[in-house]
Amino acid sequence: MRCYSACMATPWKAMREATGLSQREIARRTQINSGRLSIIERGVTPNDEEAARLRSVLGELLTKKGDAA
Repeated sequence: MRCYSACMATPWKAMREATGLSQREIARRTQINSGRLSIIERGVTPNDEEAARLRSVLGELLTKKGDAA
C-alpha cells in the first residue's frame, strides 16, 4: 500500500499545522512562494535559506504557543 505521501505529513507540514496557521500565512511570513511551500510540505527538501526561514518562523510560533499553554 502506497500511503506515505497521502497519509503522513512531512515535518514541515506537521509543524505548520501545529501553529494553526494556513499555508498561505506561513508563506507570507517566511517570504517563500506558496506554491514552493506546498512542494516542500509534500516532501521536497527545502534549500538552506528556505529551511532557515521555516525554522525561524515556525520555531517562534511554536514557542509562543507552548508558552501560552
